[in-house]
Amino acid sequence: MRTGLAQALYMLVAGSLIPPPPVCKFTFIDKTGRIIIEPKFDGASYFPEGLAPVRVGKLWGFIDSSGTTVIKPQFELAYPFSDGLSLIQVAGLYGYIDRMGVIKIMHQFKSASNFQEELAVDGDGAQRYWYIDRKGNEAIGGTFGAASYFFKGVADVRLRSSSGNSAKWKYAYIDGKGHQISTYGPGAN
Repeated sequence: MRTGLAQALYMLVAGSLIPPPPVCKFTFIDKTGRIIIEPKFDGASYFPEGLAPVRVGKLWGFIDSSGTTVIKPQFELAYPFSDGLSLIQVAGLYGYIDRMGVIKIMHQFKSASNFQEELAVDGDGAQRYWYIDRKGNEAIGGTFGAASYFFKGVADVRLRSSSGNSAKWKYAYIDGKGHQISTYGPGAN
């Protein structure tokens, strides 16, 4: 049994005498701060390729710069378009769609990144990562213990080894064909 202050606090909360927190909605503004799309989204991102991911309720879709829904909310997660594709999540797995909302690479990855320089990093969730092309094919042979996206033709990867000891991990910078440009870390030449 609650007594005193504990009872009063319980009654305030349980009796809804405390007002609910305000509901915040996302909006879009122009460079001058003028609202161009009214606040109506539960989540939103930016327009890197003309479409922005927005969340309505628990699902993500895409709008154009006028606020018109182009791809209806249907994804657990959706990221801004990059290299013409958007990373989306369905049933806990990642895949990619085009600007029309057509699935181009089926949601099958436990870990994934946006496309950069025509390649994306995907993984199995168990520290195995690989690069795919825009058709979903393996673009660079082999898997890595970790992998970054490409920037100016170079990516940083952790080479796979049998050692689980991070003090022995070896890293490399690779080019778009997977050739090692240089290595670093213990045992690097």
